[in-house]
Amino acid sequence: MSTMPYIATVIPTFHEKDFIEKCLKSLCNQTYPASKHHIYVVDGNSSDGTPEIIKDFISKLEDGMPKITLLNNPNRYVSQARNIAFEKISENTEYIFETVAHATFPIDHIEVRIEEFLELQNSSENKIAAVGTILKPPEEKMPFMANLIEATLANPLGSGRGAYAQFKGLQKTRIPPLAIYRVDALKSVDGYDDSLITAQDSELNMRLIKNGWEIWRSDISCIHVTKRQTFLQWLRFGHRNGFWRVKLVRIHPTRMPLGEIAPWFGFLLTLSLFLSGIKLWWIPPAMYLFVILLAGIIETFRWKKGTMLIGVPILLFMLHTTFSIGFLHGFFVKGKAPKDRVQI
Repeated sequence: MSTMPYIATVIPTFHEKDFIEKCLKSLCNQTYPASKHHIYVVDGNSSDGTPEIIKDFISKLEDGMPKITLLNNPNRYVSQARNIAFEKISENTEYIFETVAHATFPIDHIEVRIEEFLELQNSSENKIAAVGTILKPPEEKMPFMANLIEATLANPLGSGRGAYAQFKGLQKTRIPPLAIYRVDALKSVDGYDDSLITAQDSELNMRLIKNGWEIWRSDISCIHVTKRQTFLQWLRFGHRNGFWRVKLVRIHPTRMPLGEIAPWFGFLLTLSLFLSGIKLWWIPPAMYLFVILLAGIIETFRWKKGTMLIGVPILLFMLHTTFSIGFLHGFFVKGKAPKDRVQI
C-alpha cells in the first residue's frame, strides 16, 4: 500500500448540512492509506451551517484519518470550486477524485478504483484520463418521492443512459460519473471551464477526448448518492439540465443526443398536423403516452412497487417538458447558479 499514488478528493458544497458529515465519515474510513489521501471541501458561502459542521469535523479528526482542508468558493459554482481545489493540491498529487457531498462510499471504494485505474493504464497503449463509477441509491430508506425520482433517473427515458446509467463491467464512455482523474490529464486541458455553472464535467470530458485522452467507467465499486427528493427539485433539475445543455452544445455540438430534443420534434409535428386539419394528429402524443406508460410498467416490476406505474410516467413527462423549456430558455439567458438542491 505504500506504493499507492497520492490522491486528492474534492467536494464542492452549498447548503449540504444534512449530508456533509456522513460523506466525510465515509471518506475518512476508507481502506486507502490516509497518508496518501487529502480531502478538499470547497464551500460556496453556505448559510445553513455547512461550514461550521465541516470545521467541527476537522477539529475532531483522529490519527490515521486523511487531512481535510476547507476552502472558500465565493461564487459557489461547481466548476470554480473544482478549479480552486486544483490550484491548492500538493505537487505530489497524481489523481483527483471528483465527488459530491450528498454521497457515501463502500469502505474500499478508493482503493479498488485506484488499483483498477493503474491496471487499466498499464495494459493500455492509450492515455487514460479518467475512470468513472456507477451511482446507486442511498443505503438508508428513501421517502416516496425520492424513490420515484430514483426509478425515473435509472430509466433509459430519464437519464438512464448518461450519468445515472446502470451498466456492467469496465467500458469506454464520454460520461464517467464522479470520476477519478489523472492530474496530468487535467493540467493538459487547463482544468475546468469556470464560465459554465453546470455541465462542467461533460465539457471537460469532451476536451479531454478531443486531446487524445480516453475516458472509462467501471462498476468495480459504486457511490451511494442522494438525488432530488421533492417534486419542486425535480422540476428545477429538468429545467437546469435543458438550460445548460444549450451552453454545452454550443461548445461541443456532438454532445447533443437527438433523443434530448425529441420532445420538441414531437410537439412541433403534432402541432403542424393539428393545424393542417389532419384527423390523425393525435397519433404522435398517443405513441408518446404509450412509451412512458410502458416505462412505468417496467419500473414497477424492477422496483416491485405499484406506485411506479403512474409515478414514473408523470415524472418522465415533467422531465421532458422542463428540459425542453430549459433548452429553449438557454438560448436567450446567461444563467445563474442552480438551486435545484436547495430547499427554498
